[in-house]
Amino acid sequence: MEEGGSRLFRATCITATLYAALFLAHIVAAAKDSDVAFRTIVVLITILTFSVGVCIRFIGRIKNSDVKLRANIIGLRFALPLSVGLSWAYAQQSFNIMLTLLFLAVTVAVHFGDRTLLRRGMAWKMG
Repeated sequence: MEEGGSRLFRATCITATLYAALFLAHIVAAAKDSDVAFRTIVVLITILTFSVGVCIRFIGRIKNSDVKLRANIIGLRFALPLSVGLSWAYAQQSFNIMLTLLFLAVTVAVHFGDRTLLRRGMAWKMG
């Protein structure tokens, strides 16, 4: 596996582990009735859910433009189901179509916005 692919794989695994750790921490904080910790962790989970691709890129310190785009695509694939789960949690463990669509839209917007910036940066370097 080339260096960029290795970094991408490692960063994806670290991001997934971070997400799992935050998820477990929010359960512990809720069980201990630690409202401030719970809310803080929920905000971090929300940010991570909407920006998985960006997080993978930064955690892996990925420099190669093609690998950055792959991180964005991988991140979006993970983020879409996570955003559906997040909307379910925000709706008190019930399905709310409007909230789900909103969360999916935010996830897509963040990843496509990031992809647009990446492509502009690639074009700028080439031109």
